[in-house]
Amino acid sequence: MSAVKREFLINIVLLFVINLMIKPIYIFGIEAKVQDLAGIQSYGLYFFYFNFIFLFQFINDPGLQNWNAQYIPKNRSEIQRVLPEIFQAKMLLSLIFLLIVNLISYFLGYIDGEMIFYISLSFVLSSFFMILRGMIAGLGFYRTDSLISALDKLLMIIILGYLLYFTPLQSGFDILWFVRIQCIVFAIVSIIAMMILSSKTPFRFKLLSYERWLIILRSGAPYVLIMIFMTAYNKLDGVMLGWLLDDNKYQAGIYAAAYRFYEAANMSGYLFASLLLPMYASNIDQKPILTELMGKGTKLTTIISFIILGIIFFYGERILQFLYSAYHPELYTTLQVIMMAYSLVAVSYIFGTYIAATGKVKNLNILFTAGLIVNIMLCLILIPEYGAQGAAWSTLITQLFVMIGQIYLVNSLMSLSFLKKDVKLILFYGITVIVVFWVIAKISDGSWLLNLGLSILICVLLSFIFKILDKKEILMIFKGNK
Repeated sequence: MSAVKREFLINIVLLFVINLMIKPIYIFGIEAKVQDLAGIQSYGLYFFYFNFIFLFQFINDPGLQNWNAQYIPKNRSEIQRVLPEIFQAKMLLSLIFLLIVNLISYFLGYIDGEMIFYISLSFVLSSFFMILRGMIAGLGFYRTDSLISALDKLLMIIILGYLLYFTPLQSGFDILWFVRIQCIVFAIVSIIAMMILSSKTPFRFKLLSYERWLIILRSGAPYVLIMIFMTAYNKLDGVMLGWLLDDNKYQAGIYAAAYRFYEAANMSGYLFASLLLPMYASNIDQKPILTELMGKGTKLTTIISFIILGIIFFYGERILQFLYSAYHPELYTTLQVIMMAYSLVAVSYIFGTYIAATGKVKNLNILFTAGLIVNIMLCLILIPEYGAQGAAWSTLITQLFVMIGQIYLVNSLMSLSFLKKDVKLILFYGITVIVVFWVIAKISDGSWLLNLGLSILICVLLSFIFKILDKKEILMIFKGNK
C-alpha cells in the first residue's frame, strides 16, 4: 500500500469515527429536538432564513476556502504570508456580507431582524473555522484537522443538550436561543483552530495592501462561481418553498425535517471531499496516486450510500415516528426522494473535488450554471403543485444531471477506464444490499432496531466478500506500511 493511500485510509477512518460519534447525535438528538420543541412552522421559518442567507455566501467567501485548500498544499512555504492576508481579506468580506444580507432582508420585509443577524454572523464564524481547518490540512496535519472536524458539533451537543433535556427551558424553547448558541460555539472553535495553526507555523502580521487584496480576490475568482451555483441549487429549494407557498412556512418545515437526514448522510461525502482536495492537489502530477485515491474514494462512498438508502427505504418511517411527535406521511415520501439525491451528491464529491484541485474549473462552472437553470425551472413547476415533495424531486433530477456532467469532465482530463471494473462490482453490491434489507425486513419478527443492525452488519461483511473493502488494507493501517 502506498504511503499516500495509507494516509488517506487512516484519516478517513479517523474522520468517520469522530464524526459518526458526534454529528448524528447533534443532528438527530439536538436539531430534531429543537424542531420538535419549537414547532414545524417556527423551525420552517428558521430554515427559510438560513437558506435565504446561504444564497449570499459567495460574498462571505468568494472562493477563498476552495482556493486556499488547493493552494496551500502546493505552496506550504508561503503560509506565513498567506495566513495574515486571507485573515484580513476575510474580515472585510465578512463585514460586507453582514451589511448586504441584513439590508436586503430589511427591504424585503423580513421582520425577524435579530434571527437574521445571528444566522448571518454564524455563517461568518463558521467560514473562518473552515478556512483555518483548510490551512491545517494543507500543511499536511491531516490528523489534527480530523480531530477538530466535529469540535463545533461536540460543543453544541454539550450546551444545547443540557438546555433541551435537563432544564425547564425545554417547555418554551425559543429558536433564537439555538441561533445564538451556534454563534458562540463557532467563535470558540475558530479561536482554537487559530491557536493550533499558530503553534504549527509562526506568521507575521502585515497590513494588507490594495494590490494584494486584488490578487487574493482574483485568485479566488475561478472558485466563486462554483460557490454561487452549488449554494444556489442546494439551498434554493428551501427558499422557493417559502416564496411560492402561502402556508406559514409549513412545507418548508416538512422539507427541513427530511433535509436533516440528507445533511447527516451528506457528511460522508463532504468528509471525503475535505480530505481528498489537499491530497489531490499535493499529488496532482502523480497519476497512479490520483487513480488510487479516486478508486478507493468511489468504492467507500458507494458502500456508505447503498447502506444508507437501505436504512431509509426499509426503516425510515419508523425512524421518523421515533424522532418527531408531529409525524406526517408526506415527510416519509419527501425523505425517500431527497435521500436518493444524496447518493448522487456523494459520488459527485469524488469527481468534482478532483476538478477543483486541478484549478481547471471553467467547464465546471458551466455545468453548475446549467444545473442551476434546471433546478429553478423544476422548482417553479413542481413546488406549487407538490410542495416539499416537489422540491425533493427537483433536487434529485438536478443532482443526477450534475453528477453525470462531473464524471464526463473528469474523464476528459484523465481516463476513467480504471473504474469500469469497479462500477460493475459496485452495482452488483448495491443490488445485494437492497435484497439483504428486504429479506430481513420481511422474514424477521424481531425488533426493527435489531433487524436494522443485523442488515447493516451483513452489508458491511458483504463489502469484504465483494472485495470492495480489503481486510489487508485495513490491517495495514494499524500495522504500518510494509
